[in-house]
Amino acid sequence: MERKPRPIPKQVTLTTVIEHKSSQTLLEYLVQRFHYHTSPEWAERIQDGRVLVNGLKASENQPLRAGDEMTYTTDTWEEPEVNTRYQTVYEDEAILALSKPAPLPVHAIGSYFRNTLMYLLREDRPEAKDFYLVHRLDSETSGIILLAKTKEALKDLLKQWDEGLVRKTYQAIVFGKFEPATQRVEGAIGSLKGRSIRMKLIVVPEGTPVDQVDETPKPSVTEFERVETKSNYSLIEARPLTGRTHQIRVHLEHLGFPIVGDKIYCGNNETFLHFFEHGLDEWVLERTKLPRLALHARQIVFTHPLTGKRTILEAPLPEDLQAFWDGLKG
Repeated sequence: MERKPRPIPKQVTLTTVIEHKSSQTLLEYLVQRFHYHTSPEWAERIQDGRVLVNGLKASENQPLRAGDEMTYTTDTWEEPEVNTRYQTVYEDEAILALSKPAPLPVHAIGSYFRNTLMYLLREDRPEAKDFYLVHRLDSETSGIILLAKTKEALKDLLKQWDEGLVRKTYQAIVFGKFEPATQRVEGAIGSLKGRSIRMKLIVVPEGTPVDQVDETPKPSVTEFERVETKSNYSLIEARPLTGRTHQIRVHLEHLGFPIVGDKIYCGNNETFLHFFEHGLDEWVLERTKLPRLALHARQIVFTHPLTGKRTILEAPLPEDLQAFWDGLKG
């Protein structure tokens, strides 16, 4: 949906609810949870009354309890531009399915607060403040996002997720001619010590010494199938049978077919380090070919929490990825 430019308020109030019992003081919690201010800076903001607990002025050493609502008022900032044109795919009294564009974070993270799917949805539909995210997609991944409208529906859907009863199918445009046409990767995903890009994960080789592993490898399985090949690119479908961070991206790089537009896993570390320092410039685009990750959550299959029927929801490949694919020579 097209949007008019929104006026940017001079200040914004962020709200966090303490979900679990904590032995931390307010200051300790803020310093550990929100790294964009130092301990002295957080202490100053508490003393200035910019941090409230349950609507009341707080102190640095105030203990936190489960259920406490902490609010922090700060000057607003200019957020990076995003694609705000999300669409409704399906809706009934129990669930809401959206097609998320890219780039667009699902929820507040880093420098994104207003430019997120959940903020936009709640701005368009105030009742959505009571909806629950069932799962998430990365900012640069487009496609189906499922929300539950009730706690009962959420509980049912999460149980299906835990039991592996939800089937997800992604589409991706990758570098290279994907051969053989069908492949299955069973490779534990983790990270090694001393890596130059902290967020980058790998398929950890079996037998890797424990003292070299930074993040414990988690068993991961993905099935891939080639749909079509053009020039030196392939359109593939990916079905992750486990749910690990960056799973499809890691497994495709492991096979030697990185996803177009992937600044982390496309090419060597130099690409991401250059992007991190200089942003999306011509040098990066020459290597990644697209400003966004060419990964799209096309289909989700689950049992409807009310009707008990298997439900299939789909979102077609978005215009930008379709245009890139159509523009390639056959």
